[in-house]
Amino acid sequence: MLLDPTLTTAYIVVAAALALAPGPDVMFVLANSLRHKAKGAIAAALGVCAGTLLHSIAAAIGVSAAIAASPIAFELLRYGGAAYLLYLGVQSIASFFKAQASNNAQIIADAPSVFNVFRQGLITNLLNPKVIIFYIALLPQFVNTDLGHVGLQIVLLGLIHTSIGLVYLLLIGTLTGNAAAWITKTRFSAYLDAIAGIFFVGLALRLALSGRQ
Repeated sequence: MLLDPTLTTAYIVVAAALALAPGPDVMFVLANSLRHKAKGAIAAALGVCAGTLLHSIAAAIGVSAAIAASPIAFELLRYGGAAYLLYLGVQSIASFFKAQASNNAQIIADAPSVFNVFRQGLITNLLNPKVIIFYIALLPQFVNTDLGHVGLQIVLLGLIHTSIGLVYLLLIGTLTGNAAAWITKTRFSAYLDAIAGIFFVGLALRLALSGRQ
C-alpha cells in the first residue's frame, strides 16, 4: 500500500477546498483567459500545475525544506515572484495602450505564444514561496511514516493536488476564455488586456505584501 486510505481521503477534501479557494493560480489563469482566450487558459493551467508537481518533487528530496528554513531564500523568492508578476502586468497594460494607439485591438489576442504562457505559469508558480510552505507544512501531515517510502508518498499526494487543481483551472479558464472570445466581438474587447494587466499587478502586490506568515 503506497498511501494511507484514511489520510488520503482527508487530504483529497483539503486539496479540493484549497483548489476551489480564489488564489494566485486561479487569478493567473483567469488573466490569461482574458488575454488569450481558452488556449491561453489551458496553457496557463498546465504551466501552473507543472510548477506544483515540481514543488512536490522538491519537497520529497528536501529542497523545499531548505528554502523554507532560510529567510533570505524565502524573501528572494517572494520578491522575485512579485517582480515577475509586475512585469507581466506592465506588459499587458502596455499592450493595451499599444493597441489603442494603433487602433487595432487584434494585437491583444495575438501575443504571446501558447508556450510563453505555459512558461509564465510555470515560473509564477515556482517563484511563489507560499506553495513551498504548503508542501512543507501541510502535505506531510497526510503521510503515514509507518508505510515507509515517505518521499514517494509526498510525490503521489502532490500529484493528487496537481490533478485536482488542473481540472478546476481548466474548467474555469476555459469558461472564461470562451466568454472572452465572445466579448472580443464587442467594443469592450479592447479593454481585456488592461483588465488582465490589473490582475497581474494585483497579484504582484499581494505576493510582495503577504509576508512570511
